[in-house]
Amino acid sequence: MLIGPYNISDVSSYVRQTSPGVYILSKDGKSAAYVGRSDTDLATRIPQSAGEGRGYTSFWFEYTSSAQGAYSKECEYFHKYNPPDNGVHPAVPQGTYWRCPAVGCNR
Repeated sequence: MLIGPYNISDVSSYVRQTSPGVYILSKDGKSAAYVGRSDTDLATRIPQSAGEGRGYTSFWFEYTSSAQGAYSKECEYFHKYNPPDNGVHPAVPQGTYWRCPAVGCNR
């Protein structure tokens, strides 16, 4: 379950585990602008994705127990929120053959 929203400058205050997971970035604190994941370290990945000058002000996050869980959740939130800053469907990690769990998705 996603928790947040939190101010994007406070990632290290809330994301304290080195863990796979999924996150949503927002420009207004209310709607999803970008959905992403980390297969290994969510605390490092969120600030990398938010970057300087991209306009993200807040984030939600959720730990997962595995990289496959992070991929599945990223797909779920990608299809649920249709975030405008995601140009393409979430990528399957190299060397895996995982499929998107969303009904009707062929990826």
